[in-house]
Amino acid sequence: MKTQPATTQIGWLGIVLLLFLAACAAPPNSPTPSPVVPTQAPSPTPSPLPSPTPVARSLRLWVGEDAAALPAIQAVITNFTQASGTPITVIPKPPDALRLSVAGLSLSGEAPPDLIWADQEILAGLLADGYLQPVRASGDALPGLQTAATSQSQLWGIPITAQNQLLLLYNRSRISSPPTSSDDLITSSRAAQGGLVMVWDEPYWLVPWLYGFGGSLTAGADGPPSLNTPAMLAALNLFGELAVAAPAEVKTYRGGQRWFGEGEVGLMVDGEWALSEYRSLTETLDLGIAPLPRIPATNQAALPLISGSFLMFARDLSRDDLKPAEELAHYLEQPTTQIELALALGRLPASMEALADPRLQADPGRAAAANQARQAPGLPPTKAARCALFGIDVWLPSLLKGNLDQAETAEAMQAEAEACVTQ
Repeated sequence: MKTQPATTQIGWLGIVLLLFLAACAAPPNSPTPSPVVPTQAPSPTPSPLPSPTPVARSLRLWVGEDAAALPAIQAVITNFTQASGTPITVIPKPPDALRLSVAGLSLSGEAPPDLIWADQEILAGLLADGYLQPVRASGDALPGLQTAATSQSQLWGIPITAQNQLLLLYNRSRISSPPTSSDDLITSSRAAQGGLVMVWDEPYWLVPWLYGFGGSLTAGADGPPSLNTPAMLAALNLFGELAVAAPAEVKTYRGGQRWFGEGEVGLMVDGEWALSEYRSLTETLDLGIAPLPRIPATNQAALPLISGSFLMFARDLSRDDLKPAEELAHYLEQPTTQIELALALGRLPASMEALADPRLQADPGRAAAANQARQAPGLPPTKAARCALFGIDVWLPSLLKGNLDQAETAEAMQAEAEACVTQ
């Protein structure tokens, strides 16, 4: 057998390997067609979800009123909240402790008030403490109430109600008709069926006669005490004439109330706050109510100080909360709101327009008070005004005891008031 050379076997082996590799090689790439992408219709842009309506923050309203007044106040605030959607939390505070509660906020940890509802004395105190910010009124508030809330030509509280004027009360079983002049009052009080009681040594009972003679407690709203004046001399003289008819046995305010209520005297000057008590004494007192009399020398009525309740804005009330606070103030200024409050609380509205409401005029006490209210002066929220009252309080008893004459009394009152201002 013929044997092939080794070289020939190697050559074939190489060819076989080449063929094998060729057979195993991948076929040439053919062009890959581009995939056809179907055109899609544009999808609508989804609308953004509405943002949730922010929940209004509840404003904190501190109310410095007697407990009996709170239901009526809460009802008015609830009506406002339902109409406006603004939540307000009413937080009662004892009137005599409200200012102290504000001063102690940093110690107590209590949340501070956004709004305060209180009288002019609390307003004056908070203003002195720097706790209030000015407010803008849109109503027709009584001038005296505007005075009581105005300092440095800015209003610091929205007047809501008016109250606590002095009135002339008479027992109709002893006095047929009320005296309409100070001369008539002197004559009636000295008659057999007369007699006159009031709180002779208290400043509030002297002040109406001072204003009736054209005087005032201060020289302008922000001025110093103004007591040593001809008007004060005339008021002290008239006061002394009226005091002649005071029963010597009556030494105190409560004693005077008792004597008048029991029918022992025919006339008394007392405040609106006492009317409900007198009205309960039907067996001994046929109560008549009238405005304070006119003074012939000036043809002006004796004008008692008028008090009120006010809505105040806290100094730190934020800009965001200012709008709802002003909406509440506007709501409270409306005559309809004020009449509702006045009827519920037994007071007068602060609005001049609302004073003429027939429902208020039907009540003799409120009708007499309304007769005075349009002209009644307010006590400015200043230290000088309160120092003027303090000067009167210190030295009026000396006049009544005969230790000083009118001129000496007026001079001493003025000096005392000026010293008070500097303290």
